[in-house]
Amino acid sequence: MYVNEKKSDAGYTEYLAKLEMAAKEKKREELAKTMINEESPKFSLKDLDGNDVSLAGLKGKIVIVDFWATWCGPCIESMPAMKRAQEKLQASGDVKFLFVDTWESAENKKQNAADFMTKNKYPFHVLLDDDSKVVADFKVNGIPTKFVIDKNGNIRFKSVGFGGNDDGLVDEITMMVEMASADMPVSKNVK
Repeated sequence: MYVNEKKSDAGYTEYLAKLEMAAKEKKREELAKTMINEESPKFSLKDLDGNDVSLAGLKGKIVIVDFWATWCGPCIESMPAMKRAQEKLQASGDVKFLFVDTWESAENKKQNAADFMTKNKYPFHVLLDDDSKVVADFKVNGIPTKFVIDKNGNIRFKSVGFGGNDDGLVDEITMMVEMASADMPVSKNVK
């Protein structure tokens, strides 16, 4: 279409870059409307190695908390994108991803989660919410649910579900982290 209209492909790269920039800005504006600023529930959970991991111990970092379960189809479908987001964002050392396994009915929940991670070769830091207390404290109604928590321990974003677009999820998490890092003000439209 571009070549038909312009009779040449000259300038196409710049044209495409402008379109992509406009789309990214529109997405950023949409996300800004969903930004919140509420204190995160405090928690301490065991990871697969038996270590205690607390939110308080991660103060000063942006923390992405992803509530999931081994039986949850959308959770599993979102994991390749979450792996890419983790690889992209965690390298700086300012961002920490926590994958909270919850609502499991397996007899040995720890082994169930460990086997799932091994089978799928996911390098995630998995925490075990065996009694489903933390998922309740966060008022999660469905999984996957992801929270972006700022360096001060405040929830800035909550994202429920997975739309099926890996690139879209990576971009969305990246923007949320950037916005939470910039300590952007909360939109007047959001409580």
